[in-house]
Amino acid sequence: MDYFDSDAWRGFLESQALLPEGFEIAVTSLDFTPVEKPDAGVLHMKLSLLRTTEPTSSFAGVFTKNAFPGWPVLVGRELLDAPLIQGVLVNNKVANVGASGGLEASRRLAEAMRTALGDRAPFIPSSTGVIGWSLPVEAMETAMPDLVQKRRSDSLLPFAEAIMTTDAWPKIRCASCGEGRIVGTAKGAGMVEPNMATMLSYLLTDVDVPRDAARRILSDVVKRSFNRISVDGEMSTSDTVILLSSRKRPYPGDEAFASALFETSSALAEDVVRNGEGCGHVFRIIVSGAPDEPTATALARSVANAPLTKTAIRGNDPNIGRILQAIGAACGRLGINFSRERTVLTIGGREVYSSGEFKLDGALEESLNRYLKERELPLPAPRWPAHEKRIEIEVNLGLGEASSAIIASDLSEEYVKINTDYRT
Repeated sequence: MDYFDSDAWRGFLESQALLPEGFEIAVTSLDFTPVEKPDAGVLHMKLSLLRTTEPTSSFAGVFTKNAFPGWPVLVGRELLDAPLIQGVLVNNKVANVGASGGLEASRRLAEAMRTALGDRAPFIPSSTGVIGWSLPVEAMETAMPDLVQKRRSDSLLPFAEAIMTTDAWPKIRCASCGEGRIVGTAKGAGMVEPNMATMLSYLLTDVDVPRDAARRILSDVVKRSFNRISVDGEMSTSDTVILLSSRKRPYPGDEAFASALFETSSALAEDVVRNGEGCGHVFRIIVSGAPDEPTATALARSVANAPLTKTAIRGNDPNIGRILQAIGAACGRLGINFSRERTVLTIGGREVYSSGEFKLDGALEESLNRYLKERELPLPAPRWPAHEKRIEIEVNLGLGEASSAIIASDLSEEYVKINTDYRT
């Protein structure tokens, strides 16, 4: 859709959210006061369960490369070696990163959930929220019987809503896959420049994908979707992508599964950017004509994360010199022989630099300004995306055949405001 209102967006989410066969979710809540910051008062935490109705051997996970990972990430990595798992247990508000006793807390909560359900396979824990605070373990355990009672197998939407932190809206996407489906959700609005994941994402399928194929395909899909976005250039300590199969439907083969998983994941990845903290525009920077894909990716990321590019886009200012400045600086750092004569820059299909010179005039400036304004998002963000438009920028270096793209958000006053008083 080009434009949404609140009802249209809700209807779209509901159309995407039907759980695949063999899955159930549950959501409950609890109140707690962070011991590290008691003046924060009583806070409201959501505790969410995502469960396969039978233990599954078909699962995969990809986690952050941050060298200071959260405790749940360490537990999740360990559980990738388990023969079976039953699902995931997620809390918001507290990221459980670096807190004393946090590793034991994650393990204890995962085991308590398994026991409460009478399951024989473990659960992978996930936590998101403030770094440095400890989990209210006893209160979370007390809430688990309510989770058991509230299990449902109709829609992923309550789960998607419950895992949010500073997200303005829940994110759900789906795709057909042979006789089955893939349904996914993601949360993440800030501290987003993934390296092997986004903040938290869960991908569910009822097709019986072999375990080895699930892991190989997920790794490749994450590389081409979640690892090609940036909100603020910051890599989270908690980045996690989990793929679960209930194994209820025939497997359509690697090619069909990879295509459906990429369709779901790439849509979720762009949703994360569109819902980025203080996002006023979504833009895609494509670097083509590069000597190899890693170089193209590095150069595209240099433009996506350049504060001067981001702020120009925020102001609907077609200050295209900032884009070439960022490309030139990155080429200098990487030792790439940048060619003025070969480089071509286009914005929204309009050629603005080629043959070694800018192509600017008053009419083009006005046209580019309108192009940016037409793709602007309202701030503060309402509880739904106003539209799904984005700005397209391409830099062709004329040095080879490789290309890569990064989808990013601009940098607004709202982003600063959100992160100035995130805890207060």
